[in-house]
Amino acid sequence: MSPSLHHRTILITRAQGQAPEFQHLLEEAGARVLHLPTIEIRPRPDQELDHAVEALKSCDWLMFTSANAVEILLDRAQALGKLPAPKGDSPLPKICTIGPATADKVKSYGYAVDLVPELYQAEGILKDFLDFNGGRVEGLRILLPRASRARELLPQTLRKQGAEVNLIEVYDTVVPKGSRSKLTQLFKSQPPDLITFTSSSTVSNFATLAEKVEDVQQFRCAVIGPITAATAREHGLKIVVQAERSSVPDLVRAIEHYFQQLST
Repeated sequence: MSPSLHHRTILITRAQGQAPEFQHLLEEAGARVLHLPTIEIRPRPDQELDHAVEALKSCDWLMFTSANAVEILLDRAQALGKLPAPKGDSPLPKICTIGPATADKVKSYGYAVDLVPELYQAEGILKDFLDFNGGRVEGLRILLPRASRARELLPQTLRKQGAEVNLIEVYDTVVPKGSRSKLTQLFKSQPPDLITFTSSSTVSNFATLAEKVEDVQQFRCAVIGPITAATAREHGLKIVVQAERSSVPDLVRAIEHYFQQLST
């Protein structure tokens, strides 16, 4: 039996350095993978990151909604010599991550993760975080390091519940230089069978970059979850695949299932 994605060309739009796992899984399934990042992760100036590092001392919970935030914050703390030993006298506060990939990034620094929600998005964190804390979050001090362009649902809802949320933007997602011409050329020379999106930022930047791509809205798209799907619909993109859970392995399985159905 031939691989399920044999002869299929699939475009990854994730940031540089974040595509290897996704690419590996797609290639294992037989796909020809193209990678053209539509976002670049740019850490905020050190002075701003230092505020987040200092805030580690005074919070009850550290809440990560991306692996990027984990890496940027903990690397800066390490550079300043202020990253607590995982099992030392002054460990990090309790940690909540939005999903297993972000949890794995935390664990790579030697720390345990206290909470990963069943639903890998802000709504899932809110539900499971409330349950974890016995239905009451009033007075809890929460540090939320995140991207500059992010949904407000999580901090707003936690504050309404009485939590003290210290929201610090630790990175920006920007359009990589030269991406527009590269994208236009790619669609002319080797148009993909499927375009994949793993965040709303990848969608929004793609829509900006693809303004001169003819009939771009006719290309089939695969999205990692409902929030990314909503952004894709706002831009008029054609969604044919949506992962059941917001993770790269689940997205690959959904893509395989889609093309298997086409072949039957």
